[in-house]
Amino acid sequence: MQISLIRPKDMTKEEMIRIAQDSARVCYSEKEFHEIETERDNPDLINLLKTIGHLSPFEHPTLTLGMKGIPKALAMVFNNEKDYVTSEKSARYTVMKDVEPLQKEKYNKWIEMLHPVIDKAYPSMSDQKKREMNIGKLCQENARYMTSVFTPTQMKHSINFRQLNFLIYEFEGFVSEYLGKKSEPFKARLAESMQEFLKQTSQFRVEGLKNQSDRHLSFFSKRKFEEHFGDVYSTTYDGSFAQLAQAHRHRTISYNVLDGDTLGAPLGVFVPDVLPEDMKEMWVSDLMEISKYDFSQAQLIRINERGRIEDFRSKTILRLDGPAQYEIMKQTKKTAEKYSKFKTEVSDWIKPKCAQNMICASPCVWGPKKALERIV
Repeated sequence: MQISLIRPKDMTKEEMIRIAQDSARVCYSEKEFHEIETERDNPDLINLLKTIGHLSPFEHPTLTLGMKGIPKALAMVFNNEKDYVTSEKSARYTVMKDVEPLQKEKYNKWIEMLHPVIDKAYPSMSDQKKREMNIGKLCQENARYMTSVFTPTQMKHSINFRQLNFLIYEFEGFVSEYLGKKSEPFKARLAESMQEFLKQTSQFRVEGLKNQSDRHLSFFSKRKFEEHFGDVYSTTYDGSFAQLAQAHRHRTISYNVLDGDTLGAPLGVFVPDVLPEDMKEMWVSDLMEISKYDFSQAQLIRINERGRIEDFRSKTILRLDGPAQYEIMKQTKKTAEKYSKFKTEVSDWIKPKCAQNMICASPCVWGPKKALERIV
């Protein structure tokens, strides 16, 4: 993994602490901004802020990290937190590289095998060249299920200075608990990646700037969540790592992994509906071969999803349409159908936005009817 500071390139930890000091002084001083900025450095104020837990001033400085070679699983841990902006290389729209040899073999095999199957299920278009390109992207999207969730990727990730330190301290605890723990291979591999991240970001660590509440990394949870649909909702389902990665784009909704993150894919694997039965058997066989030693992106995990009804409304607008990844479209539809039994207004949301008199800028060949009936 290679970490670089993209923005601001020339800002040191001391300069970010100074921004926090000036921001705190706004709360406690009658001076104007320009007067505060001329004051001397005040380590006592910084220590006081940390002691009394007034840490919001440390959120003003923002960093953008360029992370090259970051395992997809660690990227998902970052994206499961709430305070960030991220831009990540897409496995849906780009060819996967740096893939383990057996997985690369199966990835290439399924790109080829999926093509005639998807070609048969995909609508006709006047632009044949564009149609072929769209089918190719769908082949990549489905074939990437054969790759490990630890496959290296790259992303830009913007977070504030306080949040970075929250992650640093939480990663330290996670590494201490799980590094080398053979009984928890998924968490042990995550801990290895976190340890590498800590080495490369140690210059930003501020002593005492750790979280002072009971908030921790949100990716995993041991809670037993209830099923509930009202003004707020909570539901639990099995979905693949790939689907969870898509769901992370809805940052106002909370997601927790409850089970399934062990070798052998105990909850099974995602199987594309577009495949005929004989190919489904081969698909599962290939993935179970990978699951003996690694965690494929198709491996099912138990996911709890919680949020407000307004946030779910936003999710349906973006996921119940033709361009959306098939698996998350299918799961969002299932959740909406459950929700509609308790909140009738949700019934009106179970259709693509083009059928709700909303403008859709995304290119789509399915149309309002087939968008939710498609199998790919």
